[in-house]
Amino acid sequence: MWWCIVNLPNGTQQAVKWDPKANGQECLEKVCLALNIICEMEYFGLEHWTPNQKETQTRQWINLRNRLSCDSGSSGSGIQLMLALRVKFWVPVHFILQESVRNLFYMQARRDLLEGRLSASDWSNAAKLAALLCQADGLRFNEAALRADCPMRMRRELAQQQLQQQQAQQQRHEQQRKEKEHVLSFKKRRLSKQKSMEHIENCALPLAATSCSLQPSPSTSTSANTSHTCSSHTHSNSSSSSPSNSSSQTGLDERLASNPLRMYEEYVFLPSHETSGDAASVPEPPADYLRQIATEHGKLAKLQMSPKSAKYWLLQSIQDLPGYGEELFSGVTTNESATRCDIAVGAHGITVCRGGEKQSIPFGAIAAAKSLRRTFKLEYVDDHNDRKELEIKLPKQPIAAGLYRSITERHAFYVCDKVRGVVTNQFTRDLKGTIASMFKEDTELGKRYVFDIQHTCREVHDQARRILHERGGDAAVRAEAADGAVAAAAAAATAVGAGAGSSCGAGGGSMAGKIDLAIREKEAREAAIERCVDTRISEAMQCKICMDRAINTVFNPCCHVIACAQCAARWVDHSHRAPRKCFANHSLLVTGAATVPIAG
Repeated sequence: MWWCIVNLPNGTQQAVKWDPKANGQECLEKVCLALNIICEMEYFGLEHWTPNQKETQTRQWINLRNRLSCDSGSSGSGIQLMLALRVKFWVPVHFILQESVRNLFYMQARRDLLEGRLSASDWSNAAKLAALLCQADGLRFNEAALRADCPMRMRRELAQQQLQQQQAQQQRHEQQRKEKEHVLSFKKRRLSKQKSMEHIENCALPLAATSCSLQPSPSTSTSANTSHTCSSHTHSNSSSSSPSNSSSQTGLDERLASNPLRMYEEYVFLPSHETSGDAASVPEPPADYLRQIATEHGKLAKLQMSPKSAKYWLLQSIQDLPGYGEELFSGVTTNESATRCDIAVGAHGITVCRGGEKQSIPFGAIAAAKSLRRTFKLEYVDDHNDRKELEIKLPKQPIAAGLYRSITERHAFYVCDKVRGVVTNQFTRDLKGTIASMFKEDTELGKRYVFDIQHTCREVHDQARRILHERGGDAAVRAEAADGAVAAAAAAATAVGAGAGSSCGAGGGSMAGKIDLAIREKEAREAAIERCVDTRISEAMQCKICMDRAINTVFNPCCHVIACAQCAARWVDHSHRAPRKCFANHSLLVTGAATVPIAG
């Protein structure tokens, strides 16, 4: 038994014991059982993992029906096998029955958002998704964040001030250089004129010229002093500017250390239309982007949304984002133009991008697909019922085989009612297996399956419900609790969506509309409760006899407070004529203005 290190979507590692003769499915089951996943394992896949290597949207999934040693190329040297557990088939969040499975989906979604494999539609949508991430991660909202200065704006202002100081310093240096050159040119002209006069005097008086030549020229000493003064002045300016920059940077760091908006800097990611261009031309986030996240986070905190509900809403919100659940394969066409071609395989079909043009091909329109070495060929029917062909060349042979496998398995998982035998029975053999098959055709030696898909999405969901129902006990209780939470969230979403009308269903901001409408409904409900309380209080303070005037009278000696002054006077007069209960012995009527004695 060897140890296999499995990297989870949140960056942690899980170690499981691995039998070199076992297939990938057994390793996946061990990892899932360690994570308290008893079903719904078909949503996940394994791929080879290298530490500190950036992940891409081009996945190379391990075939779980084959032996891991064959896929990994291990030579039996005892080196640990390092794999990564990732979400392979993205399903709607209300299909997920186990809380542990939903947590893995959230980990993968969070990782894809922060690393740029999944992008928001715009900056507003990015702020809402970041707020959901904060709420799901358990960050507590701070009211001071709405009044604090945005760190991005502060850094930009400091950078702009430093740039202005550098420009001003360069201008001063340029001006000083021009002045120095002007002074030197003037001294040179003066020195040349003086030398010409000295030459004339030397011709007339050679002895006097000899004595004068031994003394230094005043103009030369003056120019030397001037140059030394300029150089020392320049050095003093440069030395005085650097402490100011360092002090301003230190002051900024001190202010940012206590800024409550700094906790949102981890949740900054670019929208899709910003990441499509060149990396050098991508604009920076808005200056108040962190405050936008804090505002959205405040709305979620006002709703008292739990981390479990935030994970649910996040997984539901990302379903409308471009690139959700897609695997991307890049290559070049094999025709004469040899243009770049990107194929994105999703849940409902593939999207082909050639020369800036996008073309969506549903699975039902695909007639045939095959891969040969590095070449992948696709035959499909277009919108005009014409048969078209697409042939591209991928960088490596495994990538071409992965594209063919991704299209076939996703079509079977999302579209078909059951996985056909023509898919499950496809396999290849190595050289040893090919030779053995000549003597025994049904031998398992050297057999390597092409696909590992065995159940469709509907079959996985139905089987998971049966397993959770049959197990009972704690597992069933946890599953029912998770189902109840999801059902409540779905019911709330349905109710809010029904009230939102066409505004929520028209665009991609349905999640934002539902949250805003829920906040407005909560505020209206609180206002109605407050009005009801005020009404009850005002009714309690009204006279119980006439129900028109406020209570302002106390009966003595029983201290009853139930009537106004007018009704109390009439009641006491009536009680003297026909005594009843405690009012028969009342002798005084105490009002808000004075104490009125009662005659008789």
